[in-house]
Amino acid sequence: MYNKFYSHIFSVEPVHEKFASLELNESEKSELLELLHSNIHYAVIDVVLSELDEDRKKEFLHILVVKGDNDAAWGFVETNITDAKNKLLNSINPIVEEFLKDLEE
Repeated sequence: MYNKFYSHIFSVEPVHEKFASLELNESEKSELLELLHSNIHYAVIDVVLSELDEDRKKEFLHILVVKGDNDAAWGFVETNITDAKNKLLNSINPIVEEFLKDLEE
């Protein structure tokens, strides 16, 4: 359900572990995960697009949206963005950490 071109670089396992300690039904968990993945996706797309020039943005979006090829999209990101994995993790990790913090409250 959440297979994105960047899914292999991070894990939301800590969120699933936290869910186990909370009294949430499956629908609530699903809604919360959808919210988390949506926030992560927007952050990742923002990082990627901010790192690319206009022509590369169009090329990336074509691969991602028109072709729907996650492997090619990741390859494109790695090829065209210096230190792509770390830049993306630097945008993803704070979102997951904040999400976990919110679940604590």
